This record gives sequence, C-alpha cells and structure tokens, in this order.
Amino acid sequence: MATIKCPNCGVYNTDRDYCEKCNTVLSYKIRRELALKKEEEQRQREMASKEKKESFFEKYSNHRFLLVRIIVKIIRSIWLVFMAIGMFIAWLISAVVA
Repeated sequence: MATIKCPNCGVYNTDRDYCEKCNTVLSYKIRRELALKKEEEQRQREMASKEKKESFFEKYSNHRFLLVRIIVKIIRSIWLVFMAIGMFIAWLISAVVA
C-alpha cells in the first residue's frame, strides 16, 4: 500500500491515481503521459504555424503591381546566382581537398 500526499491540497491518498479531494493527478506515469501528449500538441501547433507562413518570394511574386513583381524576380535571380557560385566554390574546395 502506497500512501501519496497530494501536492495540491496536502491530503494523503492510498493507492490512487487521482486525489480524493481535489482530483489532482498523483501517478507519475499518468503525469508523464499527459506531459508527452501536451508536448506533442505543442509541436503540431508549431508545425502548423510554420506551414502557414509564406516566404518573401511567395508573398510578393503575385503582387498586383508590376514593378514589385519585377523587383522580386530580380532579387530572386541574384540570390540564385549567388547560391550557385557558393555551391560551386564549396564543390571546388572539396574536390581539391579530396
């Protein structure tokens, strides 16, 4: 027989998962399961919020003003060229080292 003191109200409970008086969870196993469930729900909310955010290029590539669309395409082209040059340099360094 295990006697557990409720952390919430201080009542001693014998072989129970929940407190007799305030219904607080006493079992460590149930507490752990509830905490894991809560963390999983939080992770799912974060994933959903990340999916909703549009990138700069997605947001402005279909803008109603032509000038904004052109500027976005120019910036994206410069970015792609910059990344391609960076990848080539990285590849070149790894090829020379190997």
